[in-house]
Amino acid sequence: MKTYLRLIKYLRNYKRQLSISMVLSIIFSIFSALSVYLTIPLLKSLLFPPAGQIEPPTGTGITSIYSHLQYWFENFIFGGDKLASLVKVCTMIIIAYLIKNVSGFYQSIYMQYAEKGLMRDVRNELYYKINNLSVRYFSNERTGNLISRMSNDLNMIQAGVSAAFFNLTKDPLLLLIFLALALSISWQMTVLAVVVFPLTIVAITKIGASLKRRSIRAQAKLSDIFSIISETIYGAKIIRTFRAEKYLNKSFEKESQDYYRLVMKSAKTNELTSPITEMLSIVAGVIIIWFGGRQILITNSLKPEEFLGFLFIIFQLMTPIKNLSTVNNRIQESIASGERIFEILDYPVEITESKNPVSKKSFDNAIEIKNVNFGYTEGKLVLEDINFEIKKSDVVAIVGSSGCGKSTLLDLISRFYDVTSGEILYDGINVKDLKMSDLRNLIGIVPQETILFNDTIRNNIIFGMENVTEDRLIEAVKSANAYDFILSSENGFDTKVGERGLKLSGGQKQRLAIARALLRNPSILILDEATSSLDSESEIQVQHAIDRLMQNRTSIVVAHRLSTVQNADKMIVLDKGRIVQTGTHEQLVKQEGSVYKKLYDIQFSKMLTEE
Repeated sequence: MKTYLRLIKYLRNYKRQLSISMVLSIIFSIFSALSVYLTIPLLKSLLFPPAGQIEPPTGTGITSIYSHLQYWFENFIFGGDKLASLVKVCTMIIIAYLIKNVSGFYQSIYMQYAEKGLMRDVRNELYYKINNLSVRYFSNERTGNLISRMSNDLNMIQAGVSAAFFNLTKDPLLLLIFLALALSISWQMTVLAVVVFPLTIVAITKIGASLKRRSIRAQAKLSDIFSIISETIYGAKIIRTFRAEKYLNKSFEKESQDYYRLVMKSAKTNELTSPITEMLSIVAGVIIIWFGGRQILITNSLKPEEFLGFLFIIFQLMTPIKNLSTVNNRIQESIASGERIFEILDYPVEITESKNPVSKKSFDNAIEIKNVNFGYTEGKLVLEDINFEIKKSDVVAIVGSSGCGKSTLLDLISRFYDVTSGEILYDGINVKDLKMSDLRNLIGIVPQETILFNDTIRNNIIFGMENVTEDRLIEAVKSANAYDFILSSENGFDTKVGERGLKLSGGQKQRLAIARALLRNPSILILDEATSSLDSESEIQVQHAIDRLMQNRTSIVVAHRLSTVQNADKMIVLDKGRIVQTGTHEQLVKQEGSVYKKLYDIQFSKMLTEE
């Protein structure tokens, strides 16, 4: 229940809407009861008109209050002729139903403000949290799972909140008013009507507990389905290349069938609530009809119009009882969804800014990597005892075979991860002590896989920046060798690039990434195998753009083709997570049997073969 109470706290910003909604619920409940109660004088005026003057009630005390009210009401209704009485009753019924429906409409609208506002607030908080989580989190979490939590789970939460503030305010009030009316007519029949309630509550509680367990399993399975859909969209080309459509179809069908079974079990459990409640209510209704019929036909202790009105009232009770019977189910489902959402909101943020961060607007001397060790999981290091220095304006190349830790080292320098031990210093300041926004402004990154958004070319280049002039934009794209292909595009800078930039070639996407970095004019440039996936012609164009980008900047380059980094001021050679060599290309290539020499010989022999 703690989870549910935590969800309810989000409604503190909507106290006004909730207060108005509750007041309107009271009005709605009163006039709902009145609209039903008016059937008694209506039946009396049509079927059993009073003969002569209505006698005032005798007696005093609380027990006679209803009798006096009834006397006043009947005297008002039946004070004239029969036709006038009928007109009065019909007019009052119209007014009662009008007030009931108007108050019900606005009560629902104000409740919707609160519900939809809560969903918006939780969704926003989820998104903010996702944007603050470290890269490590996304390497362990499936995209579909996150999408499911931000969509389906939020809908479940809304249903649970609605149950608490709509059904738990309106329906209990309706029950109390209808029960009061029923008691005023016949307490014996009312007692018979309510004996079924405890049986209903027991049945609903057991059903709700089962529904929560199944809801958790169904939500997890839906996450798997979203993940498959996401991967299918992302890997469309690979899927068709390897003719894997049938394989994925079977995989999706299996997950979809499993989800179908789970939701059907939940649906059966949920739907079982209503017929159980209704059957128990009907049993009570039949007993009441038998008992009331005896009072009319045998003991004459009950008037026929009162008996019919009592039946109308009792059967009106069935609707709020049925609604309340499903409240526990919806609350249990919302708790299950809330637990999944709070797993994200409570997930510790690994990369945090210090309480008193150091502001740094410029890079002046050097980056120092001192005694750095790092592992993605505890007890298993990916990088060990890393020590080197990157001086201002130097070009430093990090080379080595696949899986040796090159990209991981770049992520540590960029502070996408924090080191397990050791430290990384910018001009003598530990990277953990730097103001995060200043660090990001100092660094520009051109990754191996260019990330583009389903937006225009312009918005992808100026991404995250404001007030960028057209001249600055054009200058950046020209320096990135991207100006010509942008102008030849369908709508120039306003051309949509498609999902993940699928409308562009690899070389075009990479040049947009370079233009994006150029526009920010960073002091430190990080290139993570920026030309590894390009053909020869695209590589030449991108390499020219990179050369311009690197001018007058401190550059850290990871390259699988050694020919592109032979002019670097320093080479850092990694092997199995350790630095095994440092020096210039000329120095390293002379070291026979070394890791660098082997890499160079392999690539040089491939170049000769290709020629």
